[in-house]
Amino acid sequence: MRNTFEEIGKTPAEIDEKLGKAFAQLFEGDRESQRICFDAGNDEAYIVDIGHDDIRSEGMSYGMTIAALLKKRELFDRLWNFARRHMKNTEGPLAGYYAWQVSTKDFSMMDPGSAPDGEEYFAAALLYAAKVFNCETYKQDAIQLINDMAHKPCEENVHTMMDVDAGLVRFSPMDGNDFTDPSYNTVAFYRMYGEATGDEIWKKIAGNSFNYLKRAVHPETGIAAEYSEYDGTPKSTPWYPESDCFCGDAWRVAWNLALDAANISDCLDRNCTKDITGSQDKNCAKELASVRDWEIASIRKLLNFLNARRPYLADMRVDGSPFPREPRPATGGLIAMNGAATIALPAGDPLIRPFAEDLWNMEVPSGLWRYYDGTLYMLGLLACAGKFNV
Repeated sequence: MRNTFEEIGKTPAEIDEKLGKAFAQLFEGDRESQRICFDAGNDEAYIVDIGHDDIRSEGMSYGMTIAALLKKRELFDRLWNFARRHMKNTEGPLAGYYAWQVSTKDFSMMDPGSAPDGEEYFAAALLYAAKVFNCETYKQDAIQLINDMAHKPCEENVHTMMDVDAGLVRFSPMDGNDFTDPSYNTVAFYRMYGEATGDEIWKKIAGNSFNYLKRAVHPETGIAAEYSEYDGTPKSTPWYPESDCFCGDAWRVAWNLALDAANISDCLDRNCTKDITGSQDKNCAKELASVRDWEIASIRKLLNFLNARRPYLADMRVDGSPFPREPRPATGGLIAMNGAATIALPAGDPLIRPFAEDLWNMEVPSGLWRYYDGTLYMLGLLACAGKFNV
């Protein structure tokens, strides 16, 4: 996979140093102002959302992904031990799904309900770890979770995570959440799930999600909303009136598209579309190339839109008009995801340098809001350093 940091002139030694410094600060730094990862007992570790003082499936799964890609097996196992013991529902309608929110005080579930981006990254992290550490157990853990995500029967007020009617990931499997979050539509991961399980449903879900994103992403700005209906219409919710706008969750959409586009490019270059589709048919290759080209075009729209508005903002409506309340300047999380998105662009594209350099020049996030910015920063560095090529 692409190493866009090398393409903008950074040496392998400089890149390793950058990754090492970021990891050391966020995972081993000062407890009060720098680190987000903490040990528990003899064999557990957990990631804290510092600003909200809780532990989230999102952060735990990001931490596991970071540990796998940096080949830090002890950390991976400690995080996975914590997630399985304190976050996994083992009985009732939610059995097999992970609580999205756990207390830092006693590790009890604050809300046993699931946020699907946690499950999606848990499964991907396990598949990455299975390859990196040559461990079949991780793959089997991933397959069990992947099968629950696709096929767990509806029970009481809990639905299958992949909505059986829409064929898309739900905002939550809990009753009443029959809409989606554009950033939860992780097409590249769905292809990984299909390869790992041999289950044809993931090919369908990947196709459904791609077609959904074509509707959810604004045709001129390349911007997606926080939440949307299954038809792509931005959705405002009573508890989050700005969820029809571009904000924290939505920053991840460009990265999701980029990972899929980069994986497709790798497969097409190796003439091995069977890796992500199960077929070596020439028509399949043409279809994949068309998917990748749209993903790249969408990323270009977003980056061009923001590049023309420097210093750009982190919050706005999907058409680029002003956010309904005071917007933030570009945050570390958004800068990281825009940098990560450059891995999809062809070598020499003029958008690579400004956005990859933005990420390179960023300080490691610290302070109260270092959790989300910090985890996305790590993922962005790993993406631009070519580390997702597992």
